[in-house]
Amino acid sequence: MRASYRRWSEYPYPEEENPPQGSPEPRDWPMFFIFREKDNIFLDPFRQRINWSIKNPNDIDWEKELPTVEATLKSLTPSQIQIAKYWGIVEITERISTMTCDLADKHSLGSPDLARVLGFLHASLNDAFVITWYFKYLWDVARPNQYSKDLTPVLLTPRFPSYPSAHATVAGCAEVLLSYFFPEEVFEIKGRMELSAQSRLYAGVHFKVDNDEGLDLGRQIGEVVVKVLRVQNVKLR
Repeated sequence: MRASYRRWSEYPYPEEENPPQGSPEPRDWPMFFIFREKDNIFLDPFRQRINWSIKNPNDIDWEKELPTVEATLKSLTPSQIQIAKYWGIVEITERISTMTCDLADKHSLGSPDLARVLGFLHASLNDAFVITWYFKYLWDVARPNQYSKDLTPVLLTPRFPSYPSAHATVAGCAEVLLSYFFPEEVFEIKGRMELSAQSRLYAGVHFKVDNDEGLDLGRQIGEVVVKVLRVQNVKLR
């Protein structure tokens, strides 16, 4: 069935003649906690099938999403521009790693505990990137600037499909992992990760639904990993 939305691979970016090209390679990387069977059936570490909760893009009204991007870009505050740049100019994995080290310092974690947290965290984020790229290239959803050439994004639009947002998916996954290891900081962690996702709307490079669904997808991936941590009773000293 033909998709009811614009495809990323069919519409040029503004001031370009040809549609963008990207690399789907990350969708095929090995994963640490999630297993991929034939026909892209995904299993958790206990070999139970994962039913992804993310919406099919055919069930989303993309024409209603565009006005939100337009209105956001027209009313950006200096603070929102700063947020977009903070989360967008430096790689999100670097921001999350720094945040994790700051939390470790605050709670006086030693090197062994910090290594354990970073190991589980980055293995989880690897899986989040793989699943995100799987859905991005499965559905091939266009970016906001492929719907309207009059947008003025704060940042350059990435050259891979829009849905779901990788920033949001990775943020959702990190939120669950870091909240497990640092339960005293759950409100700060949740707030910062939601702001990371929101920053992509401020930047003008994602629709709101990209971020909302990405956060939920990332949280689902995070819960897959935390289930393992609970069963194995993995805790910090």
